[in-house]
Amino acid sequence: MSFLAKAKDSIFLALKGIVIGIGNAIPGVSGGTIAVVLKIYDRLIGSITINLKKLFKNMPFLIPVGIGLVIGIFLTSVALEQLFENYNVPTQLTFLGLSVGSLPLVLNECKKEQKKIRPINLIPFFVGLVFMIFLLFAGSGDAMFSGGALSVRDVVLYIVMGFIAAVTMIIPGVSGSMVMKIFGAYDSVITAVANLDFPVLICFGAGAVIGVFVAAKIIDVLIKKYRQGVYCLIIGLIIGSIPHIFPAEFRFNAQGIIGVVLFFAGAAVPILMERPFKKKENE
Repeated sequence: MSFLAKAKDSIFLALKGIVIGIGNAIPGVSGGTIAVVLKIYDRLIGSITINLKKLFKNMPFLIPVGIGLVIGIFLTSVALEQLFENYNVPTQLTFLGLSVGSLPLVLNECKKEQKKIRPINLIPFFVGLVFMIFLLFAGSGDAMFSGGALSVRDVVLYIVMGFIAAVTMIIPGVSGSMVMKIFGAYDSVITAVANLDFPVLICFGAGAVIGVFVAAKIIDVLIKKYRQGVYCLIIGLIIGSIPHIFPAEFRFNAQGIIGVVLFFAGAAVPILMERPFKKKENE
């Protein structure tokens, strides 16, 4: 391959990385699903390995995708910080729509190998649902992080949330940002990215790296062996997250009405995103 051809390929990979990064930063949108639609998911998962020789060999692919991913997350974070501050209700309802709209996609993944849901797999569904309901009543609704100087607790929690975000990013149909939103860490991480708060980003990034390299294989094995059970758990988590995402300050005023419209628009996005991939499967 010539230099120009390699440069062109790298640019296209970086652009795909930007799109995946934008998806990863938006609650309810699955970066894994976007990677599937862009036809680089299998290659991406296969390139992530602790085998240094293989990892080095995959660098011409991973570096441009990684650079694009970082750019996409940063640009989206800057925009979202302003939206949350000035238009919280419409923004939250948009994300709620994205979450609800992702349910058919996750359900399709759940029934991909077995058309009917086995009764035993209702157990992880209810575990996920009950867990989210428990968090709703057990918590005060406050954010996970209060801001200011990082405590030891904050460092550990940022590493854990980075790990969780990376793991959920790997699974098509699941939004890592939505999971962070559920646990009350999303706003703090988005603010840290937008403001380039390096202490927070280093802690979160460390957890994300661990999640990508260590958990990728675990998730792969779990989905291969217990695919339907894993996705039933995810469905329970998503349904249980709805009250967490719904804005408490919602009113039927101008912002509320715009928010309702954006809710339905957001719900349509994951469904429309899945169509090209579904069409290819049916061909």
